[in-house]
Amino acid sequence: MRNHLPFGRENSIQELMTPDLQFAFQIVAAHKRTVNEQWSYPEHHHTMFELNMVLEGEQTMHAESSSFVQHAGDILFIPPGVMHRSDGSSGKEKMTYFCLHFDIDDLTLRRSLMSMQTTLLLAGSPSSAAIRNTLKRLIQSLQYAETGLQRDKLAFLSDTFLMLSALTNWTIEEGTGELHGKEASENEVSLAATMERELRSASAADRSLEERIGIEKMAARLGYSPAYCKRVFQRVYGMSPRQYLTGLIIRQAKLLLINTELTIEDIAYQLGYRDISQFSKQFKRWMNLSPAAFRKLTK
Repeated sequence: MRNHLPFGRENSIQELMTPDLQFAFQIVAAHKRTVNEQWSYPEHHHTMFELNMVLEGEQTMHAESSSFVQHAGDILFIPPGVMHRSDGSSGKEKMTYFCLHFDIDDLTLRRSLMSMQTTLLLAGSPSSAAIRNTLKRLIQSLQYAETGLQRDKLAFLSDTFLMLSALTNWTIEEGTGELHGKEASENEVSLAATMERELRSASAADRSLEERIGIEKMAARLGYSPAYCKRVFQRVYGMSPRQYLTGLIIRQAKLLLINTELTIEDIAYQLGYRDISQFSKQFKRWMNLSPAAFRKLTK
């Protein structure tokens, strides 16, 4: 019996096909702020990447055991989990800065960004020019926060993609791929990559939520303890396996909600929830919106 090939592939001699690409990129609380000579910010850390650019004046930022003095146009890149604080201006003058917190769940780019460690990108550095230019564009499109107009939002989205491109090119040109201070062996990197593939497969499988998030069986199948698997994944990718899988499920939930042919109850069961109530409560915790309200926004 003759096999029926997809249209266009029968009688093909050679073919190159890119892998499917799907990732989530998140920006949180981007803000431009002018502060007086007495301003400072206490030591803290967060789970997101940070880009902090001084626009006017001077700022002294402390990150872990290092100090960085930023002048106008200088950008400080801070990876997740790094303790940092700002002493404000050493000259006790007013200062204006722009701060951007972002996260991405594409693990190839995430690991590349993690390898860059805390880095001061000087105003005159050619390697950081594209990042600086995109940050300036984002500052201009901050008017979206005030107007709420669709056109301004589209401009902000466009500038966001330009920034993502600039960051990716920066890691290609300047990155080493080594996780400074958090060295991972080849075996650990390979294990983390295997776990990522299994988690991605689990996110699309018809399983209960508990089966998806629990990594005990996966760890046993791979021949390691759950604690070791969690530690390796965190070291290589800067997030826990649970955080990564939850992000995949959130993304899948959003895509399914856009499909109005599916009821919310169908989606809840497809994602592994026991009932629609459990799904609705969890989705609202994630998005601060009910599934029905999110669906209305996408129409």
